[in-house]
Amino acid sequence: MRDAQSADFSSPSDLANPVGAEFEHFAGSGRSSASRRGTWLRITASVALIALILSQARLDAVLGAMAGVDPHWIALAVALQIVGPAITALRWRGLLAARGVTPGWSYLWKSVLVSGFFRQFMPTIIGGDVIRGYDAWRAGASAGLAVMSLLLDRLLGLLALVTMTLGGVLLSAEISARLPGIGLYAVAVFAVLVALIAQILLPSRASLRLGAVGIARLPAMLRGRVTKIAEALISYRDARGVLVQALALSFVLQLTVITFYWSIGRALGLPVDYGSFLVIAPVAIFVMMLPISINGIGVREGVFVFLLGQWGVAPAEAVALAWIEYGIFLVFGLLGGGLYALRRR
Repeated sequence: MRDAQSADFSSPSDLANPVGAEFEHFAGSGRSSASRRGTWLRITASVALIALILSQARLDAVLGAMAGVDPHWIALAVALQIVGPAITALRWRGLLAARGVTPGWSYLWKSVLVSGFFRQFMPTIIGGDVIRGYDAWRAGASAGLAVMSLLLDRLLGLLALVTMTLGGVLLSAEISARLPGIGLYAVAVFAVLVALIAQILLPSRASLRLGAVGIARLPAMLRGRVTKIAEALISYRDARGVLVQALALSFVLQLTVITFYWSIGRALGLPVDYGSFLVIAPVAIFVMMLPISINGIGVREGVFVFLLGQWGVAPAEAVALAWIEYGIFLVFGLLGGGLYALRRR
């Protein structure tokens, strides 16, 4: 293991130094003029969306709904935000251990929390991924393994989330009635994820040949690094037990995510049952992943106004849920920032 407990870096840009240069190439600096223009466009979109939404849901009504929350349910939501990163760290540890890299669980848990700081306070989610990838590298993983462990971590999480959405649709005819076509969309996304994961773990000969040809055509400075990622990808084919365990943990993790949103709904007294949140939460999460605005600001409020509106929830209450959710995320982002400041010392 590299000096994982004492290694220091002050920002994602520090990956440019020799210690982290290998992984920095995969993450990228994101400082191009095109990236800056994209950031300003997302900021503009966030401001415009918030203004549009608050024209439908008065600010005083939103604040009134937030003031009347049940603190016990909010406490449960906060507790789940502690449990979630703990499960994520456990899943990530298994994926790394399958390839002989065995950092401590607490080390990875802190890394997940620190990544939350960059995810909430950077314009995109790239910052969080850079931190986690760099921490995996510090723990002894190659750059390729660091990238692949994070890719599988995300894909398995998404697969579990979509599977739970399908379960919610199948268990409740009411959901299909309120959100027509949601079942077909869920099946399509499920099929794409299964095909993608299967292709990653069990690539066909044709895809291997195509991949080899593509790698051979890359510039020399990229060819070696992409080859390392491909080798790390193929190496997971013989770790089916670890992948099954990671998928099982993904289902547990997504249950905490669903319960988190349901708890906030209960705190606000919304007339939406747990089964409905099996669909509402995943759909909202997928929409918020779209790179339309800064950290989903504006998009978050809009998607909850639309989805919860199908259950008769007023726009002000839907915005209140979105803001409470985001507020809890910011609190834990600040906690991650505190851990980041401590490890710099």
